[in-house]
Amino acid sequence: MNYYEEDDEDVEVVIGKGDWIYIGCDVDKFNWSKVGMTTEGLHTRHRSSQNSDYCIYTAFEIIRGDVHDIEKKLLNHLEFQCNLQRLPHISTSNDSECFGLNPEEMTWLVEQFIENKFGSCVTYENGLHGEMSRYRCDDRIYRHFQNFNDPKSQPLTLQPLSLGRKSYFTGNQETYEENLGDGYYIDVASGMTKHRDDDL
Repeated sequence: MNYYEEDDEDVEVVIGKGDWIYIGCDVDKFNWSKVGMTTEGLHTRHRSSQNSDYCIYTAFEIIRGDVHDIEKKLLNHLEFQCNLQRLPHISTSNDSECFGLNPEEMTWLVEQFIENKFGSCVTYENGLHGEMSRYRCDDRIYRHFQNFNDPKSQPLTLQPLSLGRKSYFTGNQETYEENLGDGYYIDVASGMTKHRDDDL
């Protein structure tokens, strides 16, 4: 089942190969994340043949600048400024791009770094919430990691999402309105409360 029903022509305009800095997660590990980059689009990094529980948690599209340089400086920042230890590869002991940190916390660190050092290399959702534009994973996965400190948090059981090349683009899963019930909702961009009947 595909949760991202999009018009093919419109999606082709906003996706492509594209440069991205991404944060990967493992749905069975609360305190694990991977920080990486791609110049070939997120669909080339959205799964791991070695780990079926891996997916992309969030990602920031780099619209200008050298994504290789940004990744190198980001990993250096995480290791030496944030004092995060890069997990070693078990076979070689070489540093990996993985960290023992929750992907939500890692997203915040990565976003702050990009905003402070490479803010002109990304876009911002000015009409929505003013934050940096991003790709965000499926809502159920996202909520799962929001509650990582909750002792009542249940293991995540998911059906495969059938995501494909056209599923990964900036702004995916962004919230444009909040449902208040009884036909009322808040438009995030304007902050106004509206009723569905008003739109008719």
